Amino acid sequence: MSRRLVRTALIAAVAMLAVLPLTFGTFWINMMITALIFSLAVFSINLLTGLTGLLSFGQAGFVGIGAYTLGVLSKQGHPPILAGLYGVLLAMLCGFLLGLPAARLKGHYLAIGTLGFGILIFQLLTNSVEITRGPMGLIGIPTGGIDKQTWYLIMLAVCLVVLGALVYIDRFSTLGVILKMVRHDEIAAQASGINIFAVKLIAFTASAALAGLSGALFAAYVRFLTPDLFNEQESFRYMMMAVVGGIGSPLGGVIATVLLTTIPEGLRTLGEDNYRLLVYGTMVLFVLWFLPSGIGGLLERLRR
Repeated sequence: MSRRLVRTALIAAVAMLAVLPLTFGTFWINMMITALIFSLAVFSINLLTGLTGLLSFGQAGFVGIGAYTLGVLSKQGHPPILAGLYGVLLAMLCGFLLGLPAARLKGHYLAIGTLGFGILIFQLLTNSVEITRGPMGLIGIPTGGIDKQTWYLIMLAVCLVVLGALVYIDRFSTLGVILKMVRHDEIAAQASGINIFAVKLIAFTASAALAGLSGALFAAYVRFLTPDLFNEQESFRYMMMAVVGGIGSPLGGVIATVLLTTIPEGLRTLGEDNYRLLVYGTMVLFVLWFLPSGIGGLLERLRR
């Protein structure tokens, strides 16, 4: 497929997505906004695992940090935008601190370490009742009174910007080459003069920032938070979305996130809640059997 045809198809797809609020009902627009917010967390996995080769099962912890920071500070009277910025910065700080020991781990040890971080954050959110209200939930989070159509366009723009940045880093930047060298062969990268520890630390921090941004936007949109929204099951759900989309493929990640968010919720409206989990399992097994490189790998083959 020629580059010109690919570019035309992408422009047409973006134009179609932009006019969706004019054709879809409120329910589906709500699902699309939620999917786009989740896609930022999936982007964080693409950056950390796809580009750098670092496995993390604690991304929901960073999402929770961003969400609760915005929620708590907004209820105390801080402007939502400033509270969201604090949420992203706090998530970055936690990602940096987690990266200090985690960057020295590999394989199963790294996965267990990040999983433990996610569980720790979940327990903190649950038990810090004086700050987070614990299982009672944080309700009535102030927002700017933005309507759903505007929310949709904002999220579409944010996702396109982050998607473009990740594609640029992956294919055209020196940073992308360095990250992939670290992923494929640390010894060769170190022999080339690359500071492996520093690169991993940057990847952890940037990934936490994306996840924190996802959480802050989620809190501002839904205006209600409970710790259950950020437990380890949510981390596995983000990982499944990344796997179905193709680890390392931001575009595939967005498509998988939209599919794995809208289809199960659509089935829920039919009164078949159990089908929601069935769809997740079926899609993951289908990808593992027939599309080991995910939706992104399929798109890449079509592009060639």
